Amino acid sequence: MPDRHDLSLLYVEDEPVAREELARFLRRRVREVVVAADGVAGLEAFRAAPVDVVVTDVRMPRMDGLAMATELRALAPDVLVVATTAHSDATSLLAALDAQIDHYVVKPIDTDRLLVALARCAELVGHRRAARLHAEERDRLVGELEAALASVKRLRGLLPICASCKKIRDDRGYWRRLEVFFEEHAEVEFSHSICPDCESRLYPDLGRS
Repeated sequence: MPDRHDLSLLYVEDEPVAREELARFLRRRVREVVVAADGVAGLEAFRAAPVDVVVTDVRMPRMDGLAMATELRALAPDVLVVATTAHSDATSLLAALDAQIDHYVVKPIDTDRLLVALARCAELVGHRRAARLHAEERDRLVGELEAALASVKRLRGLLPICASCKKIRDDRGYWRRLEVFFEEHAEVEFSHSICPDCESRLYPDLGRS
């Protein structure tokens, strides 16, 4: 059996026998299938539980597939729509384009062509999911970084530093040398040296030799 695509799908068809037969076929090829008998019912089903892909007949009572597709786009611009119809004339094709149909399969349905359309839908949905997960992970990391930076800023603002010896008082009330405090609270190591100002003040004779 072909691989099942990780897709949720709404199948809308007014003819009961055709609806049941293709629904059985689709359930073997995608993760989830919801069925509806016309555009009104399909729109209600989508509002109740949005799906990745909608496969719909075009000619149906109450609301046809193209009118439903237009309504679906207003609710979820990214939803993918595959139209099935017995009409392949230019007028029908232009109407499908106006309704922003993603794929068009002529009846009687060629299941191989339908599977190709579903495979393309699955590929696009997969890319969108990956992009969304990447964006969510990026936002999480940015949030953690911003929180860490905010924490550092708060720490800097609350540190009591001796104006004379430059020791820092920790949260237990002990005065610690600056380098000892930061080695304990950050991933840094200190190397000791003498700046030019201190060198000239402490060792004035060095500059004369």
